[in-house]
Amino acid sequence: MDYLYKFKDGLTIVKDDMPLGDHCMHYSDDWESLLPFQVPGKMRKTKQLLNYNESVNIINRISYGVLSFFDEIPYSVPLDHIYMNGKLYFHTSKTGYKINGVGKQASYTVVEDCGINEEKTTHNHRSVYILGILEEVENKETKKDVLETLVHTLCPTQKVDITDQMIDNVNILELDIQYMIGKEHIR
Repeated sequence: MDYLYKFKDGLTIVKDDMPLGDHCMHYSDDWESLLPFQVPGKMRKTKQLLNYNESVNIINRISYGVLSFFDEIPYSVPLDHIYMNGKLYFHTSKTGYKINGVGKQASYTVVEDCGINEEKTTHNHRSVYILGILEEVENKETKKDVLETLVHTLCPTQKVDITDQMIDNVNILELDIQYMIGKEHIR
């Protein structure tokens, strides 16, 4: 499947030069009015759009990004993440400012640095921008799965047995993806 975004209600947004299937709209169509939340403006250079699989590959290949939300002030923090079952997960402590984002809409940005092209005087990169609601994970099995996957992803040579104490002492945040857009700037 070569789709760009997939929303929970089944709406799929594809590049303008792609054929339409069931529940599909082109990127240039007015799909934003169908969403229950506001998204940033559309890209002007739609040739830079990445499809869904390309975007997920970047999220899986680049293990960190920047989580942002607004509480009393705008707040952004770089974090490691893992992508599982269509959601992003982050490990945090039980306290700290990140907890203020629980229950709020948050954004997360992952950037793959592809180097500088001095001849064209540009910085090549691929990026994925995500919007969703930030939630705290309470389920111990989910927390254990996230911790095991996180350790395996970030430190594949380490053998760590995730104990109940570890699960109890860590906080896992989940970003349920409502909107995702990927772009590629390569010259």
